[in-house]
Amino acid sequence: MAFNPSFIGKSFVVSDSDARIRDPNNLAAVTPKVILKGTKVLVTEVKTLPTGSKSRMVFANTTSESGSDVGWTSTRNLQGSFINETLDLLPAGTSVDQKGPNAAWSHGDFLGQVDLVEIVDNGLEIERMTLTTVEPYLMMVEAAKAAGISVAINSGFRSYGEQDLLFRGFKQGLPGFNLAAPPGMSNHQNGIALDIAVSGGAGTPVYNWLAKNATSFGFVRTVSGEPWHWEFDPKKAATAKAQGTCKAAGISN
Repeated sequence: MAFNPSFIGKSFVVSDSDARIRDPNNLAAVTPKVILKGTKVLVTEVKTLPTGSKSRMVFANTTSESGSDVGWTSTRNLQGSFINETLDLLPAGTSVDQKGPNAAWSHGDFLGQVDLVEIVDNGLEIERMTLTTVEPYLMMVEAAKAAGISVAINSGFRSYGEQDLLFRGFKQGLPGFNLAAPPGMSNHQNGIALDIAVSGGAGTPVYNWLAKNATSFGFVRTVSGEPWHWEFDPKKAATAKAQGTCKAAGISN
């Protein structure tokens, strides 16, 4: 399956009145130049600067719709702040490393290597999603947008090492670490699981829209008590849809 970053060819609007141009040789440095609020631009390239484990400032090289150069600026200055935009493909390669960054697991079984795509989440952190899941997810996002609903994730794929870190932090009772499954056992290692920002679950606009429409895009709830947790599983989704629900068999609430 071919991959092209989602921002290519898409028009964005500068929404910040102080959208500073960055020095292309040092994106951490701002210049006195400002892009006029309301300017429509195209993004030709993105770069990131790390600010934490998943958090990276995303910068865009922008041109006007006529093609003239505008300059590099933070995507936080653009309407939507680049939420749900895909940035880069992280190919699986040929490694058989069961604990590498692209290794997928399910219920303690190693599934193999998967192609991953970087995507900007609801909190402007960079998550990963499998290549096969990105297209139906973005189709769902666009359908929700047309209905006036903003769908975005706040968690995606986790590597074996990332899950191990979360599990050890939980077991040791470290501050900031919540209940976490052992590495190899988390649903977030299977390549199809997403946590969607549903703002409290049933009764909220996002959840209600997902409950009615997500199965049409192949997404289904698979964990009881977690209205935010959805997985791309077209077979389970089709079964749930036929039964008039958004939940896989055995999921209670």
